[in-house]
Amino acid sequence: MERGTIPSHIQNLIRRSEDDPRPVVVMMCGIAGAGKTTLTKAILAANPAFTRLSIDAIIYARHGLYAADYPPSSYDSHQDEADILFLAEFRRLLQLRRDLVLDRSFYARADRDDFQREIEAAGARAVLVHLRAGEELLWRRICERSARERNADSALDISRELLRQYVEGFEEPVGEGEIVIDVT
Repeated sequence: MERGTIPSHIQNLIRRSEDDPRPVVVMMCGIAGAGKTTLTKAILAANPAFTRLSIDAIIYARHGLYAADYPPSSYDSHQDEADILFLAEFRRLLQLRRDLVLDRSFYARADRDDFQREIEAAGARAVLVHLRAGEELLWRRICERSARERNADSALDISRELLRQYVEGFEEPVGEGEIVIDVT
């Protein structure tokens, strides 16, 4: 997948149609550096009816930049707050039958299952997109991102050790109806 483009099979899956007019909720799934936000922004550019929900964006809107506007020691409490706000906004927009892109890691199967249940209960359709990448590629991309100017989409400094924890704790979706994109 070329950065900033939407694979055609994904674009086709996220369209509403006369045969299936249900709202669509795209669940981005992957470890930091896999390209979730890049693909999310490409989806939004091509499909302006979609709304992006992002923990990082919520933290930025409420508290500013990590380590610049608030101390790193506040990150966990800001993330807890953002999780609550994310869930409330997700539910509100789902009830309004909006098309959504959930830009978060969805690292745990239980988290994915909970969201998919809510999506289906609201009469919407979930599209789980798993961006799969090897640890070395993830680390290279994280380093490249860190070298650029910090912004709302880089809400945390990720060390090699933290990336290792992410990789070890990530529960790959298997048999969940996922669409896998192998990131190269």
